[in-house]
Amino acid sequence: MHTVDKPIRQSSLSIGVKLLLLIVGAEAVIMGCYQLLGVNADSTWAGIADALMLGLISSIVIYLWVVRPLKQAGQQNALFNTLVNNLDVGVVLTDPHRENHPIIYVNPAFTRITGYSANEAIGQNPRFLQGDDVDKAALQQAREAITEEKSVRVLQCNRRKDGSAFWNDLFLNPIFDRAGKVQYWVGLINDVSDAKALEKENRRWASAMQQSNEAVCVFDASGAIEYANRAFCNNVRLSPAEIIGRSVLPFWDQDSDAYSSLMACLQQAQPWSGRHKRYRADQTGYEALTSITPMHDEQAPLSFVAVHRDITDMAAMEAQLRQSQKMEAVGMLVGGIAHDFNNLLAGMLGNLYLVRKRLQDKPQLAERIASIEEQGYGAAGMVRQLLSFSRKDMHDVKEIDLVPFIKELGKFAQVSVPENIAFDCRAESGPLVVSCDPVQLQQSLLNLIVNATHALREKDDGSGKIEVRAGRIAPSAATPDTGLPPSDDRSAADEPHSWAAVSVRDNGIGMDQATREQIFEPFFTTKPSGVGTGLGLAMVKNYIEALGGVIEVESAPGAGTCMSIYLPLSVDKQVAAVEKDASLRPGRGELILLADDDLHVLDALSSILESANYRVVTAADGELAMAAFDKHADQLDMAIVDMVMPKASGLQAAEHMSQAHQNFPVALMTGYDKQGAMISQQDCHYAVLRKPWDIHQLNSVLGAALDSSDRLNAGNAPA
Repeated sequence: MHTVDKPIRQSSLSIGVKLLLLIVGAEAVIMGCYQLLGVNADSTWAGIADALMLGLISSIVIYLWVVRPLKQAGQQNALFNTLVNNLDVGVVLTDPHRENHPIIYVNPAFTRITGYSANEAIGQNPRFLQGDDVDKAALQQAREAITEEKSVRVLQCNRRKDGSAFWNDLFLNPIFDRAGKVQYWVGLINDVSDAKALEKENRRWASAMQQSNEAVCVFDASGAIEYANRAFCNNVRLSPAEIIGRSVLPFWDQDSDAYSSLMACLQQAQPWSGRHKRYRADQTGYEALTSITPMHDEQAPLSFVAVHRDITDMAAMEAQLRQSQKMEAVGMLVGGIAHDFNNLLAGMLGNLYLVRKRLQDKPQLAERIASIEEQGYGAAGMVRQLLSFSRKDMHDVKEIDLVPFIKELGKFAQVSVPENIAFDCRAESGPLVVSCDPVQLQQSLLNLIVNATHALREKDDGSGKIEVRAGRIAPSAATPDTGLPPSDDRSAADEPHSWAAVSVRDNGIGMDQATREQIFEPFFTTKPSGVGTGLGLAMVKNYIEALGGVIEVESAPGAGTCMSIYLPLSVDKQVAAVEKDASLRPGRGELILLADDDLHVLDALSSILESANYRVVTAADGELAMAAFDKHADQLDMAIVDMVMPKASGLQAAEHMSQAHQNFPVALMTGYDKQGAMISQQDCHYAVLRKPWDIHQLNSVLGAALDSSDRLNAGNAPA
């Protein structure tokens, strides 16, 4: 450190001059004293005494002015060197008066931090520690401080000798001389890489906590919230500023068992987790899954961290799953009994038909029998509805006239409407023929009527009313305002058609817009728990749209509701609107193979056919049916076989017959295809006769099969 020699030389010269002046002054004093005392200054003894006194005075002065300060300076220098050499902070001293502002001193800590020895560092500019990733803003701040000769603290990323990066918390301080000029610059290098990494990790965790979808809050032993992340604030609908300091307890349902359990765990500083109901700041409730853990810290009071998730949607999905399982159970139950029950009905209704035919001369008894038949077909309809509800039945689409259908619906629905509600069901005159499954359409309209009765539950003063109307809408009414497809959207080859409109109107509580937008969503319901499933309107909408129709809702709070169904009219089939024939199609001695494992059904249907001049060959299982066909193949005109039979199914028997005689007419009877032997009616090229069949269905099957057989076998008279 030769740069400090000049001040030392200056200090030594000053001390030498002072010492010389002191010796000269002391000599003058001694000579004055000799003269006053009359001592001969030229004597030997006077010279010796003078030399001794000057030596003593010089020694004392040199000790006081030179030796003792130098000793103290040495001690201080040793102390300073010990201090600097043992610092954990790197010390760098630079000389601003030399070219390139070189380093003139570094302590051992500098070598430990940077990896550069003192010999490698001295003489270089401190910039040699900088890398390509230098913080230019921090660098500019340091340059400005050096220019302005003031202290500065900056955080900079530097490079060690091995190329690795470290974060340098750098202090730069100017060292001024007595004249106030900067003599040196000293830099303190503090490696804060670990602290920087910890800070980065803390920021990462804080960011993860803040951006997490899980709601997190920290609260003290009294319940006061100390921290809440964004998800928690969103859940309770409060800002962070509003939520800090609030008690966490009012957000819980304090009447629940979960709350009591929570309080016991908090008092014992134990963790708690569970599912419970929570409240937002606006007191709206939601389902939550919460976990609470105590945080033990000897240097801080007890606090708890709570993590919870809004599981309202998950709870709704669980409810949907439970409802689906209920539906599946209903489907399994109904599917299990449908086949046997429809077989019983088929045998019973077949025999009733025979009895009624024999009682034509006794109209009162015949009317009673007809009433029993109607109830039997009603029972079959109930099974069909249950199968449809559980999605285990195929739709039986046919053309029906809505005018008599709506009249019958009114009679049937009147029973389910409370007596204090006025019920009016009307249809305009003239045929309104549509293609639909009557059972499904009846179920859909009954669903709307039941919903209307629920909307009137608060009107117990007799003012409630429900109106069902059926009519026709002209093509011009089919506009976007009505929700019907306008004729302009149809291809040129299509003829615009009219629509049949069926509406169910009530003067009940009505619905707001938010409810109207959700009523057709599966499992959405406004009814109390256990009253509604939320499936009715969704099923109605799906069915109506499957028919090419539209369903609309008009409602307002307090103004009632009108549900309107629009179905395309079957214009070409109006004249052929369904009229059930009371008598079976007369036969001409045709031979029919009839196979069914239910002997009651077999006996009833064979008797009905024989009463209409048909000949019948019967079989009680699939193998017997195939054997009977092989025996009478040249004489048979058609076959009617049950779908589910022992030894061989009806489908197997039908395939056997078709392979032997191509285009041989076969009709399959089914009470319910629970084995899934016939996947769908569309995939099956055989006629299907559903049990319990009525005379119209039987006539359709016989007519289609025997007319086809006559065309294919013209001139082949039965033996």
